[in-house]
Amino acid sequence: MKKSDLKSIIKEELINVLEEIRLNEAFADPNIRKISKMRGMDSRWDHFWTKFAKSHDIAWDKLPSGTLNKVTNPSQAKKGLSFWVVNGVKDNPFHSGGRSWSYDRTIGIEGRDSVIAVTLDNKIQYFGNMGVGAKGNVRHSSSGDAVGLGVRGTLQVKKLAELADDIYVMDFESFRGGTKALKAKRAELKLGKDKFKDARAWRQANMDRYRDIMNARVGSRDTVDAMVAKIVKMANEAVAEGMELMKMGKYDELQTTINGNEVPMNAVTSAMSRALRSYAEYIRYENDEEKSKEGGYGSSYYGKSKKETAGYIKKILQAFEQGNANNIGRY
Repeated sequence: MKKSDLKSIIKEELINVLEEIRLNEAFADPNIRKISKMRGMDSRWDHFWTKFAKSHDIAWDKLPSGTLNKVTNPSQAKKGLSFWVVNGVKDNPFHSGGRSWSYDRTIGIEGRDSVIAVTLDNKIQYFGNMGVGAKGNVRHSSSGDAVGLGVRGTLQVKKLAELADDIYVMDFESFRGGTKALKAKRAELKLGKDKFKDARAWRQANMDRYRDIMNARVGSRDTVDAMVAKIVKMANEAVAEGMELMKMGKYDELQTTINGNEVPMNAVTSAMSRALRSYAEYIRYENDEEKSKEGGYGSSYYGKSKKETAGYIKKILQAFEQGNANNIGRY
């Protein structure tokens, strides 16, 4: 081997090691950090994170807590990126037989958890010259190239389901695209009638609009104020969470959560705008009602309109409190 070739190999390995250190230190999701410390049969497990990131455009260091979740049923691992884990050492019921010292008679590493295999949409993943992927998508030489322990006889999903003690699943497509595509999508988000590039600016605009409406009131305050204030608070928190999480839904829409339920971000911002518009109408009806009373005229029209508007605002609040995506988008 030439000296220049040796230097090139050392340089490439050093770059990989430094990148792996950076990624492992930056993992925000505790389950991803936990999985990253597990190993397969050799040091290639350390390379999985960089290789998979390059193959599938995943920004591991940007994924928030809650990205990777533990599931109890193997059927939940059919979609998404799944890590199949064994605790300690156990017998391999699928071993090839033969001599008792055959390496495939047991699975796992004494005293620690290990990743048996990794699947993406129910297909076992392999290392190869083209990165990480399923058979046929990457160039690999043997079953020993499987990500994880890669023990002979175990590399079938139905066998993994029987062997695994723990399964961790990531909704892969929601986070695919690294940060560039997601940030671009986030920057394009239209929040209400204006565009903002961060949740803080949108929150401030909401609060300013809310205070302006409040200042226009001439009558007494009532529960409608409290309802709108709660809607503003919940919407602001949801947008802040969604713009940090940067998760995409199946219709290529940014997602967030309301009361634990996943909803499209644009449904939240649209409902927020409707609530503030309705609140402004409510204040106008109330002010006109007060003026009508002072002038000695009947005020039944304004009073009825005011109640109808308050009822609409209440429906928006109920949709937020229930985390009902359909109703949030409807009202």
